[in-house]
Amino acid sequence: MRVALFTDTYLPDVNGVVTSIELLRKELEKYGHDAYVVCTYPGIMKIKQEGKIIRLPGIELKQLYGYAMASPIHYLFIEDLKKLNFDIIHVHTEFGVGIFANIVAKQLHIPLVRTYHTTYEEYTHYVNFTHLESVDKLAKKAVSAISKLYGDACMELIAPSRKTRDMLMKYGIKTPISIIPTGTELSRFNRENTSLDTIKEIRRSANIQDDEKMLLYVGRIAQEKSLDMIIRAFKSIKDEKLKIKFVVVGGGPQLDELKELATELDLNDYITFIGKVPFVNVPSYYHSADAFISASTTETQGMTYIEALSSGLVVFARYDEVLEDIVFENENGFFFNDERELLHKLEMFLKMDDDKLNKMSEKAVSVTKIYDADTFGQNIINLYHKAIGEYATKYVVSSVRLKNDYVTVDLKSNDKEEEKVYLTLEQYYELGLRKDTNLTTSQYDEIKENEPYVLAYRACIRRLANRDYTVKEMYDYLNKHFELPIKTANEIIDKLSERGLLDDYRYCMEKLEYYDNSLMSKKKMVQNLRKVGIPISIIEKLVLNQNSTDSELVKAKKLAEKYQNQIHNKSLKMKKQLILKKLINNGFDLEVAKEAVSLLSFQDETFEEKNLLRKEANKAKIRFERKYEGSTLRNRVFHSLVSKGFNVDAVYAILNEMEWDDE
Repeated sequence: MRVALFTDTYLPDVNGVVTSIELLRKELEKYGHDAYVVCTYPGIMKIKQEGKIIRLPGIELKQLYGYAMASPIHYLFIEDLKKLNFDIIHVHTEFGVGIFANIVAKQLHIPLVRTYHTTYEEYTHYVNFTHLESVDKLAKKAVSAISKLYGDACMELIAPSRKTRDMLMKYGIKTPISIIPTGTELSRFNRENTSLDTIKEIRRSANIQDDEKMLLYVGRIAQEKSLDMIIRAFKSIKDEKLKIKFVVVGGGPQLDELKELATELDLNDYITFIGKVPFVNVPSYYHSADAFISASTTETQGMTYIEALSSGLVVFARYDEVLEDIVFENENGFFFNDERELLHKLEMFLKMDDDKLNKMSEKAVSVTKIYDADTFGQNIINLYHKAIGEYATKYVVSSVRLKNDYVTVDLKSNDKEEEKVYLTLEQYYELGLRKDTNLTTSQYDEIKENEPYVLAYRACIRRLANRDYTVKEMYDYLNKHFELPIKTANEIIDKLSERGLLDDYRYCMEKLEYYDNSLMSKKKMVQNLRKVGIPISIIEKLVLNQNSTDSELVKAKKLAEKYQNQIHNKSLKMKKQLILKKLINNGFDLEVAKEAVSLLSFQDETFEEKNLLRKEANKAKIRFERKYEGSTLRNRVFHSLVSKGFNVDAVYAILNEMEWDDE
């Protein structure tokens, strides 16, 4: 096989992704396969090739450990890649080079598999400079969308752990997800590979005395690794005079900040920052240590834990699901949740005798045997063969259903759930699809490119089955729910209009009949029709140019009678005012509204006016006499009744009938 490994990070970078890729490259070569690495380098000039290592120019991102982010656009280089006749592409990143890998796979029709190395949800702080929760939520939502987009674009998806697989399934990714733990060259971490002199030199350079233990961290120095928790814990370790010191190997954006923190806490005698070390020298630091520690909870597998365990080190770790199968409490390591618990566990560790420590070291080495490089390589190769075999017959038509204006086709594939696609009748006949025929990748891409049109048209048909819509309403619906070019939206509207499913004139006629029955004013009719997008030419013809003054008065009077029956316990004056206001609010002209009110009979209201006034007067008196008395109370009641529209003389008469305390 000829395999292309696409990655945004590669040697000389030192991290878990690089370790995984380099190991895979060696394993592929060991079994006779040609493995090329397509990666990046900080530069803007030209593509570099060193044997089977191809480097694309990119921009250095200092915030992300100095990685180089390459542009995904290298169309001229695709022809060069085509000449290499790759059988499969294995992409190890979602961005930059990863996007380019998707383009290459699609254009050259090469099956693509992907390994999901990073829990990007835990890295959103790199784009959330304002530290706002709303921004973080949007970033995590974007991560989910991007992960699903690229996860569904490959034949097979590899997760290095159960934790990562569960996270990907939460995103709704449909591509089959295989758990293949990243292997490691266990022999690299055999303690016999490092001389006693080297160990002594490393410990001496880190200021580790003969009677002190060395606690080691190896990896990126970044916020998501939570190294500040460990450093703060060492303040208590120093206060307790525990004989253990902390050595940090690696570089990253938080290195200077953590150095300042150690200085601020007066811990420079207890903590040593080594910085980056060459890849080949990393095992020697494990061999020089007595225990390994990490407070990260963002690992997809935890390669540094595996390396430490392979070196026979006891591991201290914050609990993370990814560690359940490799770290066992008090057998080969310890879990901690905070600084106090870490201090307690370190005190236990320092009190252990040699026999207990040897047993923990043996257990540490034994649990890593499943991560043997050979097993890892074979699992990946087997997955490659599976992906290549299934790619040849990716889609098979399982059923076809012809509708009036479109066709639905069910596609069956061994590696995915059955998928339904939508075609125009023209496409269907042009492609000549039939049940059990194969669909090529290019045909599938063609269908998917045109599918938004079919889906949008189909949605419009279903929407129009429930009620009528105007042309504007349907345009608004398409713009809101579908990302369509203007030309495509126009084609859909034209087709619906040709079939008579969209007709603004008919819509207006039907609405006018309904509005008339609802006693709606002409002004309100025009407002409603314009709101839904009826052209002014149709409104002028069917509404504005119609002489309907008499019918307006008839509707206003009927509506006024309706309001008259609905309004209770109001003075006659107030009732008339409310009816008038409601008519005006419903779009009737002031003069029409006044005339409608004048045509009403208020005989019953006039008869009941005095009883209502007496009732309101008693209520007002009860309400105000809690705070007022005498003439002030009478005045309050008087003004209250007058404000409600009762006649002044009638109010005086009622007040004179009532009993007052000052009389």
